[in-house]
Order: sequence, then C-alpha cells, then structure tokens
Amino acid sequence: MAAAVVLVAGIACGQNADDVAARAQQAREQVAALEAELEAAKARLAAAESELAAVSGVSTPDPAAEQVYTPSWLEGWEGSVEAGINGSDGNSEQFSARAAVGAKRKTERTETSVGAAYQYATNDGNETSNRFEAFVRNDWLLKDSRWRFFATGKYETDQFQDWDHRLSGFAGAGYEFIDHERTTLLGRAGLGGAYRIGGSDESFDPEALLGLDLTHQLTERQRIVAGTEFFPNLEQTGEFRWHNRAAWEIDVDPEVNMFLRIGAEHRHDSDPGPGFKPNDLDYFLTLGWTF
Repeated sequence: MAAAVVLVAGIACGQNADDVAARAQQAREQVAALEAELEAAKARLAAAESELAAVSGVSTPDPAAEQVYTPSWLEGWEGSVEAGINGSDGNSEQFSARAAVGAKRKTERTETSVGAAYQYATNDGNETSNRFEAFVRNDWLLKDSRWRFFATGKYETDQFQDWDHRLSGFAGAGYEFIDHERTTLLGRAGLGGAYRIGGSDESFDPEALLGLDLTHQLTERQRIVAGTEFFPNLEQTGEFRWHNRAAWEIDVDPEVNMFLRIGAEHRHDSDPGPGFKPNDLDYFLTLGWTF
C-alpha cells in the first residue's frame, strides 16, 4: 500500500517512472523491515512472560480461558433432623413429642437458613400443646465487613393461642459483634410486622425487630446456641412480643453425625387475647442427626 502511494504521488508530481519505482521498492523494504521488527518484539515479550512465570511459579492467566464458577443454589447445604418423645401411663397418662428439621447454606455472598418444628402433647387424653412453625432467613454478606443485610419470614399455627395462623416478616441490617473461632455474636435490627388470621382480633401489627444470635463452642463436641428476638408494636405503645431460646448441643457419635440437644424456648405476648396467658415455656430433649 505504501509503495503504491509513493508511486502514484511520484507520477503525479512528474517524476521519472524509474525513480518513482525505485522509491516504491525502497518503501516496501522499509515496511517489511518494520513488520519483521514488530514480530521480533512480540516474540521477545512472550519469552519474557514465560521466563517470569517459570521463576514465580505462577502461570500467566488467559482471559479467554478463565471462567468464573457460580455454584448452584442447591449446592452447599448442611442439614439436621431431630426428634424426642416422653410419656407415662397408669394413674396419669401423659405424652409429648417434638420434631424439628433445619438446613443452612453459606457462600461468599449469602448465608441462608430454613427450618421447621412441631410440638404435640396430651395430659390424661386431653391435648395440651399442638404447635407448628416454619421459617426462612437470608443474609446478604458484605465483603471485608462485619455488616450485613437480612430478610426473614415465619409461619406459625398454634391451637392454644388467640389466633389460628400467624405470618410475620422482617428486613433490616445485622452486625457481627463477635466473630471468633469459638464464639460468634450477631445483632440484628429491622422493620416488618405480623398478620394474625382467626381469633378475636384478626389484624396486621407493624413491628420492629431487635435480635441477638449467640453460638459458643464449649469443647470439640459441645456448644451452646442461644438467641433472643424482641418485637415492639409500632402502633400500640407498650405492647410487644418477645421470643427467647437456648440449647446445649452434644455430639454423641461423630462417626454417624448423631447429636443430643437439650433446650428451652420462651414466648411472651403482652396482649395474648382474652382468656389466654402471656407466657409459654417449652423445654425439650431431642436426639438428632446432621447430614
């Protein structure tokens, strides 16, 4: 191309054709020399990169070959199932049973937990407890930060409450006060509410959420798990719900992932409804397996 340009320009200026052709040939040779020098420079650069990779032990990444693996939402779950029963027969007849299942999944960006529990009890043939609850919670983790965002939802049904069903949901922010190898303490604060279906006062109550989640590893096989959640009513001053839980977990047989859980749950409602008590306390001993 450069030679053709020189040739046309020379003829246009009235120069001798032989002189123009000689200059065109010279231009072609200069272009060829520049192209050869460029190829040699590329070869020297590739050799330098290979030598650097050999010295450092790290191969040069290939952007075209590099792929980012995104795990499936179904991967990475760890779960557990537990159950316990006790009772008596004779002068008095008592029976109680509790079953629970849960699962957790943690990635670099999220931490998700789901679970469900059912409790049933009778005394002399009369039901004294019949309760089921299920929840889901997702935390969005911030890189290199103790802060996080969360959203949680829960469904409850209890035959011995002034409502048939209760749906609640909250969203907000959390902060890891303690993030140690043996101890973690997470605080949460958010806004949401609870909707009661059935009973004497079927309504939606806007609420705030203040919570703490504690996990402490006592020994290699023993740990304590506890938590508290306080729900002040945002419309009715002085009314609130308050849930507390604590459990002592013991790994009975790590080879088969068997554990023993001894715990208690306390639920308080400042306005339980006419004829109902404000406090409920459940204590349990269950045997479970992790998977």
